[in-house]
Amino acid sequence: MSEAQFMGLLIGCIATLLGIASIIVAIIVRPIINLNKSITKLNDSIDRLNGEGDVLRDRVTKHGKEIDDCREHLIAHDHEIQHLKEKIK
Repeated sequence: MSEAQFMGLLIGCIATLLGIASIIVAIIVRPIINLNKSITKLNDSIDRLNGEGDVLRDRVTKHGKEIDDCREHLIAHDHEIQHLKEKIK
C-alpha cells in the first residue's frame, strides 16, 4: 500500500467516523437535551402550580374560618331571637 492510498483511506475513515459521530449526536444526544429542557419547564410549571395551590388552600382555610364565625354569630342571634319571642309571649 502506498502512502497516497494510506492517506486516502485515513481521510475516508476520519470522514466516516465524523459522520457516524454526527448521526449519534443527532439521534441520541439532541433528543436527550430537548427532553431535559422539557422536564425543566415541566418542573417550573409544577412548582408554580404548587405555589398557587398553597395560596388557594390558605384562602379556603381563611374563608372557612370566616364562615364558621358567621355561623356562630347566626346561631347566637337565632337564640337571642327565640329568647325574645318567648319573652313577648
